[in-house]
Amino acid sequence: MYFYIFLTHGDLGKTLLRTAENIMDENIAERCAVFSMDYSMAGALDKVKEDIKVSVEKAKSAGYKVVIFVDIFGGSPSNVAFTIPRQENLDVVSGVNLAMVMYAIEHIDSKKNIELIVSGLLNTGLQNITSAEKLLGENIRKGTKQ
Repeated sequence: MYFYIFLTHGDLGKTLLRTAENIMDENIAERCAVFSMDYSMAGALDKVKEDIKVSVEKAKSAGYKVVIFVDIFGGSPSNVAFTIPRQENLDVVSGVNLAMVMYAIEHIDSKKNIELIVSGLLNTGLQNITSAEKLLGENIRKGTKQ
């Protein structure tokens, strides 16, 4: 059983979650926390860190494994997420995309260990990063020649 925290620049996390929920006709809001960051928050980083720690503690005390999604490694959201003390059944995943959120929703009630879920998230995210040329190759080149 999982609880997801989205910590992203702007409203990206909220938008990804809402979009995935709409596509999948699901509502997992009660099993998620969404935090948005922007450059005007420089003085409020301690509050965000504390809010995330509280969310993690509540989720863990309810028996959930926790995945924190951030948008880009090395950005402010990931830097904040990495201040959360390392603990069992908690991981931070960077580079969140829509496919990963859909995978997360699909597996929210999974009893699989967190390492398997995170591996599935990463594989799903990577499999959905491609180019039309790479994916379609010769077929797309033939279609563009007139």
